[in-house]
Amino acid sequence: MLLTTLGFSLGVTTACAQITLLDDIPWFAAADSTSRLAMVAEVDRFIDPDQDWTVNRLHVCAILPGGERSVFFLRMSHLSFDTGGRGAVARWPEIRGEEEDFVWSTETTITSFGQPEIGATGPLAIGGISHWHYGVALGLPVGTDRLYPFASVSLPFRLAARRWVDLGPRTQLGLTGTYLMNMDSGKDLLNSTAFPDGWQLGAVFNWYRGRGARASLTYDLKNLDSRKSEVVGLQTWFPWTDDGSVGVKVARDLSGSEHRPALWYFSLSWRFDSEGRRPASEAEEAEEAAGP
Repeated sequence: MLLTTLGFSLGVTTACAQITLLDDIPWFAAADSTSRLAMVAEVDRFIDPDQDWTVNRLHVCAILPGGERSVFFLRMSHLSFDTGGRGAVARWPEIRGEEEDFVWSTETTITSFGQPEIGATGPLAIGGISHWHYGVALGLPVGTDRLYPFASVSLPFRLAARRWVDLGPRTQLGLTGTYLMNMDSGKDLLNSTAFPDGWQLGAVFNWYRGRGARASLTYDLKNLDSRKSEVVGLQTWFPWTDDGSVGVKVARDLSGSEHRPALWYFSLSWRFDSEGRRPASEAEEAEEAAGP
């Protein structure tokens, strides 16, 4: 009910805006048996054939312990954006800033570092709602607006809450509500229309198969200043070493909106865990309980 009310209240707006790309908060779930001290490296490819846009990205995320069940995270990316000769301002003229000597890059390929982001996630320390987790994320104003909408020099701040529902010994459902406050970049290349506020509702179904092994089905509905997107994704993780796992993900935007950042999302990920900061697997807990 709270998430629904939030969605309706934030959705009342007439402004025009684009759907900017923001990565999911790296929620921690003990059932995954992954560590609270880890490094995740991703190779991503985002494709929008209707606009002849392609983006190749190297994305790195450091996960640090922040308490018994909480984590801090810091992530950074490097992008190569092929605009197909038609950049963001040509696609969305309304985002153009007020700089008199405005000259948008006419290069077909723009290569640069993306926007760093810091944040934290963990269980809410309030009695009776242990299945609720919080998430916060803040993008730092470092990078370039010329990679928009995949990166910019804005200050996006997200506040999220996720409710975990245990469906069985190896299955779990997560329901998420997120509010985004997207502060302008402070530059004159793009105006405030390019940096919309809004909300996101999401759901993830996880099926755990042991340490570092998980299959996930995701659904996300975003509404940023009246621009909506619906993205469905499928991801699977499997262990490749005692302390490492590999993930493959594919997602697609179903909305048909002209304001989406991409139509298809592909990711190949490597995760490296610290053994001393991860919970014991179910098999290890059973073996320890049984004794010698």
